[in-house]
Amino acid sequence: MWIHIIIFIVIFGGAAAWKAGWLPLDGIADAKSRKLFFLTALAGNILGMALTAGSGAGTVHTSGYRLEKEETGSREERFIVRIDGKEAGTIYVQVPEKETAASQTEEAEPEMSKEEAEEKKIREILEQYNQDMDSEDYYYLPSEWEGKHIEWEETADNSGAVLAGLTLFAAAVLMVKKAREEQEQKMKRSEQLLMDYPALVMKFTLLVQAGMTVRKAFQKISLDYRRGNTGKARFAYEEITAVCNEMDSGVSEAEAYRHFGERCAQIKYKTFATLLIQNLQKGSRRMSDMLEQESMEAWDERKRKARVLGEAAATKLLLPMAMMLMVVMAVIMIPAFLSFYT
Repeated sequence: MWIHIIIFIVIFGGAAAWKAGWLPLDGIADAKSRKLFFLTALAGNILGMALTAGSGAGTVHTSGYRLEKEETGSREERFIVRIDGKEAGTIYVQVPEKETAASQTEEAEPEMSKEEAEEKKIREILEQYNQDMDSEDYYYLPSEWEGKHIEWEETADNSGAVLAGLTLFAAAVLMVKKAREEQEQKMKRSEQLLMDYPALVMKFTLLVQAGMTVRKAFQKISLDYRRGNTGKARFAYEEITAVCNEMDSGVSEAEAYRHFGERCAQIKYKTFATLLIQNLQKGSRRMSDMLEQESMEAWDERKRKARVLGEAAATKLLLPMAMMLMVVMAVIMIPAFLSFYT
């Protein structure tokens, strides 16, 4: 039971430390994942405590005890035996009794330790007592023998503690797994934003050079995205749609562009948003040239990124290619070796 108390202390202490800001868990998982971890660990510990409390572990039988005999299979229970208050040993009581070669034939036994001698003595007491009782339905554990008081204590059942520990471990694994999935999702989002940036900037530049205002260009890009959307979201265009919704709801253009750069959380997009804000505030005449230069640099960056991804893919293919080479060599050489022996 003390294990469950320790787990309770750890759970409530960890939750209190997290609420107080002493436990830096923000980089491990979000608030929802942490709450799920604490609730799962708490529920598992409560179930484990209930299982431990209902197992009867630690119960001391001072007035004897009886075990019901089973027709099929054998039931084995472990007891700590005390004679006149002194621990005499730990034995396994089996119902029905297991027959051994030692009980059928008398052979010279090797020298036994003190503990083994005590256990043998207890077994002899049990055998003699149950022979005297001569019961077909029960196996009895005596409370007295030759004027000595005998106590039978059921040993601890660790299944509740194991359940609580496994639940705590599972909750931690789930929290870390969810945090890793969120991190992978953020990485995929970041990579998609970088890959979509050159085409987005180039399309925006063409629309501005064609005579559209910045706001109209954003609305045109958002409209084309919604019309051609096949169900797979593109984060850059989703953010542009969000910018159009903000401007339609009354947010100023400069504020909407600043929010756009902050939500994308990429240097390229922040630079793009800064250009748009400067155009609004200062009316830059060279905005088209700056956007064209930005789009060219973005395309060059995408080409470099594509080369890096291609090299990484080629590296990942080395292991499958090596395995295929081994298979081909085995197909060629095994028949050749077999031909020598035939």
